[in-house]
Amino acid sequence: MTRLITLLVAVTFYWSAPAMTQEPDFPDGFILSPLMRSTHFVRDLDESLKLYQDILGLRPRVERTLEGERTDAILGTKDKPVRVSILQSGDLVYANVGLFQFVEDDSPPRPEPRTYAQTGDAAVVFLTSDIFGIYEKVKAAGYPIVSPPMILFPQEGSDTQSYEMLFFDHDGIGVNLIQRDVPTPQ
Repeated sequence: MTRLITLLVAVTFYWSAPAMTQEPDFPDGFILSPLMRSTHFVRDLDESLKLYQDILGLRPRVERTLEGERTDAILGTKDKPVRVSILQSGDLVYANVGLFQFVEDDSPPRPEPRTYAQTGDAAVVFLTSDIFGIYEKVKAAGYPIVSPPMILFPQEGSDTQSYEMLFFDHDGIGVNLIQRDVPTPQ
């Protein structure tokens, strides 16, 4: 009886534990899990945090400096410490954004701001509940905006629409935001 109670407590704890302790499963027929993290090598971590943390509202999950043989081996660097901030939304340990900055690195200059996408660009895509508010903050902060919030795929006769926008961060990484179920203006 004691074993049964212990087992029930353990199972209850496991299923009620926050998602923070769980990683995604491998879907049937796949050899990869859903995306764990998108890592971006940035010129200025503090500047990047102004966007990803302060404007977009992602929260720190991991903040540290990595250095040494293993870091050098996996990144192909030599004696280059790396400041790391891994940001998350909610309690998920996957689908995070990692921002990595080489410490005391002579990075190439910031790319020229542009308001169009081209071959080789990458973008992170987030659903949001405040696309218009974020747009105003991004615009005020001077990020290059490719498109303001717009209806990309109109749903004729629908009471709601989905809006999307695209802009670039200061390292040239695209950020695509989507808000679903925005009431259609009358």
